[in-house]
Amino acid sequence: MSTSAKSPGSFRSAMSVFAIVPFRKVWFGALSGNSGRFAVILVAGWEAYRLGGDSAIWPSLVSFFLLTPTMVFGLIAGTYADRMNRAKVAAVGQTINAAVCFAAGIFAFTHSMSLGIVLATAAVVGIGNSIQGPAWQTLIPNLVGQDKIVDGALATRIAQQGSELIGPAIGTLVLTTMGPGWTFMLCSAFYLGGMLLLLSVRGHARPIVDKNTFAKRTPVRRQVVEGLSYVKNTSPIGLLFVWVTCHCSLTMATFGILPTIASVNFHGSAGVYGVLLTTFGLGSVLGPLVLLLFRRLPPGWVLWATGILSGAPLVVIGFTHSELLAGLMSMLAGAGQAVFMSMIYGSVMSCSANTMRGRVSSVQLSATTGAMGLASLGWGALVSVASAGLVLAVPGAVFVAICFGLIGRVGSVNRSVASQTEVIRVDNVRRSEAEGTDTDK
Repeated sequence: MSTSAKSPGSFRSAMSVFAIVPFRKVWFGALSGNSGRFAVILVAGWEAYRLGGDSAIWPSLVSFFLLTPTMVFGLIAGTYADRMNRAKVAAVGQTINAAVCFAAGIFAFTHSMSLGIVLATAAVVGIGNSIQGPAWQTLIPNLVGQDKIVDGALATRIAQQGSELIGPAIGTLVLTTMGPGWTFMLCSAFYLGGMLLLLSVRGHARPIVDKNTFAKRTPVRRQVVEGLSYVKNTSPIGLLFVWVTCHCSLTMATFGILPTIASVNFHGSAGVYGVLLTTFGLGSVLGPLVLLLFRRLPPGWVLWATGILSGAPLVVIGFTHSELLAGLMSMLAGAGQAVFMSMIYGSVMSCSANTMRGRVSSVQLSATTGAMGLASLGWGALVSVASAGLVLAVPGAVFVAICFGLIGRVGSVNRSVASQTEVIRVDNVRRSEAEGTDTDK
């Protein structure tokens, strides 16, 4: 049978995860909550740029405060995601974000908004994100089963990255027509929608854990250390974490300088900035959709190819003065980054034991978001001494070079993912038989 004949069936098989009602709820919850997150990036980034005297350092600080709390709070949250109802843990983070965005909207309506309040809002949202992140990521494998983790990852990434289209698109409309106050209220509404959907999830939201673990009341510090040790000793998770950390710090940490790119390269305003974010979001939706047709491709080669696609378009955006070309390159970068992150997530969760997924996810989020936060701050500071276009282009080119340097490791990544996934599948069957619970449903 030809590839073209197989693709439609493969696509229908991949989309079968939507037949699982709890998964649909989590999917729409991710779409709503992440739309709020990217609307926050839009309005807080622009307000920081405006209130900070049109300096790129302040939007970069917004990114820094949105990301770096995960370095501390995420590791702790991961231990709870391995012991408690994951849907409820994620809902707590969404609730925190809804409340602080509502408060920021009140400050904006009363003309009390300041640079300090914008940064404080970003920091609290960052804490909320760090609480819900590990729980949300580890909830998906429980709902779809071991054999459909990659399908669930790609489908969920469509929601997560599609929010990069919906959040900035609606946020830009509200920001340019109604102002920052209503935009913060929009963010709050997005988060509330995500919270309500997560709270409605029933079944398989609590991880299966060793009863002796609960009896011993293992200290949080020891659980964090166990997670770090698991990541270090389980191939290929360690290599994947290094790769994705480079990806996040070099290709995804440059959002903070986009207001400067829009202003300097295109002599634009909030509208041009919003268009760049929106086209990126469009690519983020299209990329995973296309990969669903070819989801059986070896993960290592998908990571390698989309890694190059993540970085190369940034070089073009950095130097072009054509809004059309910049929008096209932004869409390609969005597609590459979305697929890369989907495959990282799917591969890591496939290679991780159910009882460790919360902590593994928290280590990944702590490393990647921490790197992104620090890098975004550094890129923002460099704009004061170098052109914004150069600061955007050079990191993208460096990551492309890293991908070419890793080409010799792609084969081992493919073999390690396949073998470790089989180990986890056998372990799941053993636990199901021992505990009388089907962990793959």
